[in-house]
Amino acid sequence: MPGFREDTVSSSGLSKWTGDPDDDAAHRTILAWLKEAVTSGFLGPSESLSNRMKGNLGEFIAYRIGRSYVFTNVELADTANSWDPLSDISRPDIDIVWLHFGSVALEDWAAIQEVKTTGHSSLSLADDLITDYDKLFGENLKLTLQTRLGGLKNKLEEKGRKDLVPRVTALGGPTPGNARGIRLAPTLLHDAQHDSTTKMYAVRQALLARGWSSDIVQCWSIALDAIDSRLNRIARGEV
Repeated sequence: MPGFREDTVSSSGLSKWTGDPDDDAAHRTILAWLKEAVTSGFLGPSESLSNRMKGNLGEFIAYRIGRSYVFTNVELADTANSWDPLSDISRPDIDIVWLHFGSVALEDWAAIQEVKTTGHSSLSLADDLITDYDKLFGENLKLTLQTRLGGLKNKLEEKGRKDLVPRVTALGGPTPGNARGIRLAPTLLHDAQHDSTTKMYAVRQALLARGWSSDIVQCWSIALDAIDSRLNRIARGEV
């Protein structure tokens, strides 16, 4: 499928997403996705893209890449802010959760994808991904893994899949090392002129130091040239 392609840097646990065959093709693909999703309309000439909108738009791009290329056969995809990405409201929830059920319970998993969007050369915003995942076992009960899994169980019941609810409970655990069914996909959308390999490797190492297993942490880098200018054009529906 044209739009994006994935190159995996196996030594650093990083999947690099770039435009296919180029960034303008990715731009057109994002616009096509956005035209299906925007309910409040594109931004007008005098409106500015706020940081919240930029974050929502980055989450939306990561969500649609996941839906189109990676998580194509999941039972449930839940996203906090991708349904209306140009809204200036951002919900403080897990950005994206992908829920898969195998033929037996041991094959079940949930992938938790937190997304950050930046045009800054330092890519320092990626460090906030570590903080986001720390919340899964933090003191705020509204943001813990078990609370988030509870929300997924409610959504399954709404879909008439009450039979799957007990299997969701089994995915979690009291510590990262005991959460056997959880996968992590920390994601950074950034300017293509800045290589994210070193930064995302550091993010991954920080998560491993917290007890997450190395085989379940796969970072994503989504790189597009002139990212700030490009996101502003996309938000206005412009090629």
